[in-house]
Amino acid sequence: MSIQWRYVKPLKENSLIEDFECAVTYEFSNSFKECVVNNNGGRPYASVFDTNKTKEREIKSLLSFNKEDKENIWSINEWVKSDLNNLFIAFAIDNFGNLICFDVNNDNIVFWNHENNETELVAKSFDEFLGKLYE
Repeated sequence: MSIQWRYVKPLKENSLIEDFECAVTYEFSNSFKECVVNNNGGRPYASVFDTNKTKEREIKSLLSFNKEDKENIWSINEWVKSDLNNLFIAFAIDNFGNLICFDVNNDNIVFWNHENNETELVAKSFDEFLGKLYE
């Protein structure tokens, strides 16, 4: 299944992904990097997903790797660094400021609720996460 994206912000330089990986000492999966190169900051048409605790969560957009874009991976991760305790790397956001993150210990995808600082398991990999998106 191919996901369609809208409002994509062209990635200024592919090296921004590697620069971010170095900054946070975490290596993204090749499928995530490919998704960012093609859909940086984009919003998937199929945007609804379920977690192990709740149904019908929604991804608003991928965080942009371009530092000047409003919702970018650099500033969002810096902003929530103390809350995420270096255990999670945010890569997407919902309409309420909650984040979808990589778990740095096992590459799982988790939903982080900013109001109670709790996480919910979404998927075991980025590819599995994309496969769980529905309309």
